[in-house]
Amino acid sequence: MFKNKSLLKNVAANSITMGLMTLFQLLSVPVFLKYWGVELYGEWITLNTLTAYFQMTDIGLNTATGNSFTFNYVRGQFEKCTILINNNIFFILIAFIAIFLFVVGLGRAGVFVHLFHFSLIQSSEVDTCLFLLFFQVMIGTFNNLLNTFYTATGNYARGIMIDNFIRFSEYAALLLSVVLKFSIVYVLLFGVLVKLVGFIGKFIDSSRFYKLSLGIRYLRRAELKETFLPALSFFSFPIANSLSFQGVTLLINFFLGSTSVVIFNTTRTLVNFCKSSIDILHKSVWPEISITYGKMDILRLRKIHYRTMAYSVVLAIITTIVLFFLGNLLYTTWTRGAVKFDPILFTLLLVSLIANTIWSSSTVLLQATNNHKKFSLFYLFAAMLIFIASLLVLAIIKQVRYIPLSILFVDILLVYYVVKRALSITDDSLSLFLIGVWAAIKDMLKLVSNIFFTISR
Repeated sequence: MFKNKSLLKNVAANSITMGLMTLFQLLSVPVFLKYWGVELYGEWITLNTLTAYFQMTDIGLNTATGNSFTFNYVRGQFEKCTILINNNIFFILIAFIAIFLFVVGLGRAGVFVHLFHFSLIQSSEVDTCLFLLFFQVMIGTFNNLLNTFYTATGNYARGIMIDNFIRFSEYAALLLSVVLKFSIVYVLLFGVLVKLVGFIGKFIDSSRFYKLSLGIRYLRRAELKETFLPALSFFSFPIANSLSFQGVTLLINFFLGSTSVVIFNTTRTLVNFCKSSIDILHKSVWPEISITYGKMDILRLRKIHYRTMAYSVVLAIITTIVLFFLGNLLYTTWTRGAVKFDPILFTLLLVSLIANTIWSSSTVLLQATNNHKKFSLFYLFAAMLIFIASLLVLAIIKQVRYIPLSILFVDILLVYYVVKRALSITDDSLSLFLIGVWAAIKDMLKLVSNIFFTISR
């Protein structure tokens, strides 16, 4: 794609990741609906939605540290790399302990049971389930930190493939335990054990590329300050996503019940298959951008930006057109008719996807270079707008089908802001950017036509 072997490996590894996630989503919905029913599946979605807030525990320090680690590693500053990792681990441990005590307090007070109207999941099981999900998130956070070593040493694809094996094992364990009709507590306990074994294996493998040294002597206040502001900025993203994704899901559950949650989430999941394919490219170029930025190669950064935008937009348009015509058939077959297809909701989510693709293609440039601080605040504000608008729609109209209108409006605002910020990093102009994107699109179309011509012969 970019005539870069490491990038092609990244794309291949992330493609497998998307394939596994797609396979799981395709299999899990009919399995859950068959063995648990719509109501219990809706409560399961709500339960997992709550745990999304646990994922904010590291306040973005993992990502900010990973970027700084890569910048310093390519510059040969290995002692600083060790300091960055030790600071990160120490802070995350403290944060997890604090959040765990907070969750215990809320659970003992019965907040989760009464606020979100769990009826099929026993009240005594809700707190236990949340604790198990919490531990899954904690293990996953430290597992993601190990990807820093793979990225900086040019072995990003290897780390992702190990994650894919762990992820496949988790999916298989979850579906198997549901089919075998295990209680929900044992379903989650099984998942924790699988994730823990995977983390230990990955830690041993990552030591081949970077030998981690741990100790209090490596803790430094200066390096923590250096990464703390970018980390707080990254922290804005999960907060914003929790408002625009999990927050909206909880609003739907509150106003319309778990059945409407299933309708909205399954429709959004089908549309997000398009987004997942685009995310493959974004995740794949992230390591390349970080390494290139560490070397201060601005011209290469521009080319990566042009091609990322071109490939993403074309891919979004093609997949959106295909889904528009096949959406009803795919959705009905996928859910086996247990959930009614809403064409208005589906179409509005597809339109929003195009605008989302444009700004997210430039966002990866901001995030991979730790130049996302101002954008993170704007994104948080945008998520608040989505949450408030969704609240008004649900309170007044009492239908989920028009919620994507608020999402589309915010996406348009983000297109203008994010592209402008990205161009300032690469010292680029809008005219040169558009020319570069169009040239990348023509190169892509030429490549596709050559491949088609070769095959047809």
